Amino acid sequence: MDATVVCIEQTKKSIQVEPRAAWFPRGSQPTVELSGQRDWTCLLGAVTDDGECFFSRFTEYVTTDHAKHVI
Repeated sequence: MDATVVCIEQTKKSIQVEPRAAWFPRGSQPTVELSGQRDWTCLLGAVTDDGECFFSRFTEYVTTDHAKHVI
């Protein structure tokens, strides 16, 4: 059977912000909550089992249709 494994991940991030210094424990996923931030972007990334990568930015929420298009 000839197949390619593709893993995809989606995240939403605030943009155009001025974060201050912060401390995060080693091994944790750093996130900074910013009150009042209204501008954001969604990122969709994919990587195949042979190392090919794809990333795309969206101004709307990422849906199943977006993910299907990536695959």
